[in-house]
Amino acid sequence: MNPSGLERSVKKWGSIIGLVIIITFAALSAYGEDVQTGSTEKNGQSTQMKAVALQQDGRYNLSSIIRYALKNNPNLKMSGKDIEIEEYEISAAKANRMPKIDLGGGVTRFRYDTPLTPAVIIPPIGAGTEFPVYRRTIWDTGVSFKLPLFKGGRLYRAVNVTEMKKAIAEDLYRVNRQELIYNLTSVYCKIAQLEKLLLANDQTVRQLESHKKNVELFLQTGTIARLDLLKTDVELSHAVERKLVVKNNLAGAYELLRALMGMENMDNDISIVAEDTTTETYPVLEESMNRAFSQRFDFKAIAKKKLIAEERVKIAEGKRLPYIFAAGEYVAKAGHQTSFKENWNYGVRFSIPLFDGGLIRSEINKEKAGLEKVKEEERALKLLINREVKDAHLQIANARERMEVTAKAIESAKENARVEALKYDTGAGTSTDVIDAQTALLRAETDYYQAIFDKETAFAYLKKSIGEDEYDGEVLK
Repeated sequence: MNPSGLERSVKKWGSIIGLVIIITFAALSAYGEDVQTGSTEKNGQSTQMKAVALQQDGRYNLSSIIRYALKNNPNLKMSGKDIEIEEYEISAAKANRMPKIDLGGGVTRFRYDTPLTPAVIIPPIGAGTEFPVYRRTIWDTGVSFKLPLFKGGRLYRAVNVTEMKKAIAEDLYRVNRQELIYNLTSVYCKIAQLEKLLLANDQTVRQLESHKKNVELFLQTGTIARLDLLKTDVELSHAVERKLVVKNNLAGAYELLRALMGMENMDNDISIVAEDTTTETYPVLEESMNRAFSQRFDFKAIAKKKLIAEERVKIAEGKRLPYIFAAGEYVAKAGHQTSFKENWNYGVRFSIPLFDGGLIRSEINKEKAGLEKVKEEERALKLLINREVKDAHLQIANARERMEVTAKAIESAKENARVEALKYDTGAGTSTDVIDAQTALLRAETDYYQAIFDKETAFAYLKKSIGEDEYDGEVLK
């Protein structure tokens, strides 16, 4: 190769290698930027990693609580097993359309000598004539088969029924999952409410303890009666009792949360990461109704249940039609000191019910009554959905109004408590006024936290009522 050609080759391969290096670094940089900008949020990986980190620390936000429960809640797992059971039911229904082949055999003792095979006589009687062998004890073995050909539509309708049952099981699994998500959200919000309420009660106890010290100082100086100290002690004891009640309720709520999550070790010390679970926007009533009737899986399930009832009526009516099947067998018989003699047969048979004492008619009427019952169930579910959606909208509106009122009440109660404390310190107020002010403040805070809880659970109830499920793509593992 001449020097100029070699030089061109080196330049060519150098350019290619340089281009590859540039592309590689660009890809690595893009990957690093993608990770830094949180592109994994698009497929939910960063959220799941965050949830795992929270779980390892014993702290759970609502998303990690729900994901943990979807994998470990025993009732939800049982619903998943119902789907698996229905899959086997489908296989069994399809197997009824396939031929049945059996291998059998045995030994029989007869009173009289019995032929092993029928006589085979081909005229004229001669070398082709075969006379049967007679024995009282006969051993037999053979293979038999039976293939249904027509059964009044009951065979394929049975498959349709089992397939719809599986679809219903899948719908009910989703219903149970949505119910679980709603219950988890409610308990989560209740824990958040109780923790805030516990802080409020603890603050009340501290303020009453501080007030008690002031009362004791005034009592020592003789400016107040001992009755004020007794009233303060009573109110302080009552405040401590309220705090203990809230603390016990909080512990009970955590126990319920562990049970819903399906935790094996109920002694695990867990805590929640409080976060706002609601949004300020939600569909109007008419849109919510439309979504509910198009999305709710229990409504879909009742529609499938009605189809099953209709199929059952047709299955019962099909019992009046003939049952046609093909059958045959290959059998060998032998007696004492006799070799096995072979024989076989095959053919097509049918049976038609002529009289059964009204059994088929009763079964048809029973299935028709069952169909009417399902129709009433569907109508009742429509009324229930209508009521649930309207209740959810009313609860949201009511909770929002209460939040506005109680938020203003808290501001007023705080200012009132501050003024009464100052008045008492300057001798212009009474201990009763201070206690009443603290009680009013705690009541306003309690009402406010209850309104927040009602609003958040109302949003969760609305999601359940209209059939929304943010975790629908996550299967049970």
